[in-house]
Amino acid sequence: MSSTELADTIAETVLAHPAVHRLDPGPFGALASYLPGRRVEGVRAGGPGEAVEIGVVLTLGGSLPEVVDDLRARVRLVTGDVPVDVTVTDVVLAGDG
Repeated sequence: MSSTELADTIAETVLAHPAVHRLDPGPFGALASYLPGRRVEGVRAGGPGEAVEIGVVLTLGGSLPEVVDDLRARVRLVTGDVPVDVTVTDVVLAGDG
C-alpha cells in the first residue's frame, strides 16, 4: 500500500468509528499527511511500518480511554503493529453540528 493509500485508508477507518465526529489537524494544522496536491488532515502516516498519529474530535457519550483504545486497534488493522498516537482535540455533544 502506498503512502497516499495508507493515509486515505486510515482516515476512512477512523471516520467510520461511531464516536468520531471528525478528524482534526490540531491548532496549527500540523497534524496531516502531505500528499501530491492535497493534505489528509488529522492523519500523519509516513508509510508502511512507520508510526501513525491521528487527531480526532469525539462525540461525548462513552469512555474516552475505551474509544482511544478501539481507534488504535482499528488503525493497526490497516497498518500492522506500529505505534499509534491518538490525540483527542475536543469533544462535542451528540447532535452538535
